[in-house]
Amino acid sequence: MAGNYWQQTLGKRISRRRALATSGGATAAAAFLAACGGDDADGGGGSGGSGSTSGLLTQPKDTLSSAKRGGTMVRNINTEPPAFDPHQNFAPLVPFYETVLGRLVGFKPGVMKAASEEVDGDIAQSWETSPDLLTLTFKLRPGVKFHPVAPINGRAVDAEDVLYSWNRFSTIGTQRSGIANTANPDAPVLSLTSPDSSTIVVKFKDPLVYGVSLFGARENVNIVPKEAADANVLDLRSGMIGTGPYYISDYQRSVSITLKRHPDYHDKNVGLVDEIRYPLISEYAQMAAQFRAGNLHVPMPQIAQEEVLQMTKEVPAIKLYGVGIQPTSAAGNRLIFGWKTAALRDERVRQAISMSHDRDLWIETWNNASKFESEGLPVERRWYGTFPSVAESYDGWRLEARDEKAFGENAKYFKHDIAEAKKLLAAAGFPDGFEVTSSFPAGTDYGVEFHRQAEARQGMNSEIGIKFKNNPIDYRTEFIPKYRDVNGQFEGVGYRSGPPPASGDAVAQMTFWYYSKAGPSFLGFDVGGKGDGSGDPKVDDLIKKAQIEPDTAKRQGLLKDLDKYLAQKQYVIQGLGGASSFWLAWEAIQNYHAYQGAAQNTNRITNMYWWLDQTKKPFV
Repeated sequence: MAGNYWQQTLGKRISRRRALATSGGATAAAAFLAACGGDDADGGGGSGGSGSTSGLLTQPKDTLSSAKRGGTMVRNINTEPPAFDPHQNFAPLVPFYETVLGRLVGFKPGVMKAASEEVDGDIAQSWETSPDLLTLTFKLRPGVKFHPVAPINGRAVDAEDVLYSWNRFSTIGTQRSGIANTANPDAPVLSLTSPDSSTIVVKFKDPLVYGVSLFGARENVNIVPKEAADANVLDLRSGMIGTGPYYISDYQRSVSITLKRHPDYHDKNVGLVDEIRYPLISEYAQMAAQFRAGNLHVPMPQIAQEEVLQMTKEVPAIKLYGVGIQPTSAAGNRLIFGWKTAALRDERVRQAISMSHDRDLWIETWNNASKFESEGLPVERRWYGTFPSVAESYDGWRLEARDEKAFGENAKYFKHDIAEAKKLLAAAGFPDGFEVTSSFPAGTDYGVEFHRQAEARQGMNSEIGIKFKNNPIDYRTEFIPKYRDVNGQFEGVGYRSGPPPASGDAVAQMTFWYYSKAGPSFLGFDVGGKGDGSGDPKVDDLIKKAQIEPDTAKRQGLLKDLDKYLAQKQYVIQGLGGASSFWLAWEAIQNYHAYQGAAQNTNRITNMYWWLDQTKKPFV
């Protein structure tokens, strides 16, 4: 990461450039895209929407009742998957964990609104929780079938598959310590058993209000065929076989992954396109060019916010949608602390680092907020507090860090105040700042923007005298085992994204990061600053109370109390900010943003509910 990018941005105070690298020529993926067809749009017109005075905004519309099946939808990935193991946590596999694999339960989409994290059936069609919240009984849906892929060839799922999947996950799954009691004596799930071929009984160690949702998370207990017990018969590391609405039909290494509709998926009303292609495009500039040319229906990640207005004006068949509050970075936006570095164990140092961040400038730079407002588009800005999301689906559970009344005295630790930050560092014994190692994945596993956004944060921190020695490392072999999943037992700082919490539930979100008994996801802090990873008793107490509180309003109150307290401690800097965002999709995509996914199944919902109007561009 270059050293002057953000300093230049800070100096100008108005720069919104992404400074992303230009493409370095044709690649195999580009050749694959060209073969798909597509052409430049040259007609049509934008449709305006309520709340907009620009006439550029297209309003989402629920067209499921008039959907036509067929066609090939083209999305993209930006990193080569390291493997396909369904119980590991590899960021490049997120779209495929969600879409290809099935779980006991899923999450309902938000229809013309944000999803609420409400649990829905998947392989299980019903469930019942005992009054004491210690036993959960699932009834399997009859006739659920695996994909028509050898050697399983579409056979029906039974309870033995579920038990095998649980045993495999609880033995080797990356998330197992947060869920399986056999891997962590503080984890909630004691056992899964099956009294008959259609029933699964779950036993919990302690009452847990969000117990059902643990079995819907995309990287937890993905259901796989029991034949995988013999790797010579089925090696899950080399390919996924599940029960989801699409299956992997073709994988060309370093080129693309192609999915086909599962013909026996249990819900016949979804899975509307025949095929979904994911070409590998590692450079942002190339991805943007391929999208503009009509070789991608929807880009991943989305087009830079400072570029979307110009693109939709120049190519009217590309439609502009308001998608609500979005973080400025979908991945890698959490600054974590290594507790082996004594300076970082002093909360005054962490407070100073937080106060060196200019959250408003961050939003202006990455969300392009003022420019959208000048075009007549409505914009709301939000700062991150200690809750790990600014999404509207968590309204009522999180406090807005800009709200001084809500946070009280601790609100100051989110404000950009260089003078006070320097005073805090001086009081901690660092009047001239200090140098610290910064470790992060070297590739694009956390997205194509990640390195520049990390660099931007470092530039802000440098204003109070903190210097960084960058340590780019391999995501799979070094970052995960030595930094991400070690409870902060490393030197310096790091930037991490996931893995995601074991549930999208708000209490589960806070449990994942802050509860000292959460397993490898726990950030590893201690209240005394000793570096012993013992946690904070006040934090643990509030989380434990929330885990067993049946009243929603009281649970929300407990999380807000936790939010206020953590604002002082700054055990992690979850992110900086987000704002109303505007995304692009070609006009052929129907139901865009009409069906919205919960935290754990955004890709699954879009792949299930989007359809192609093949009379509109692009004709891929």
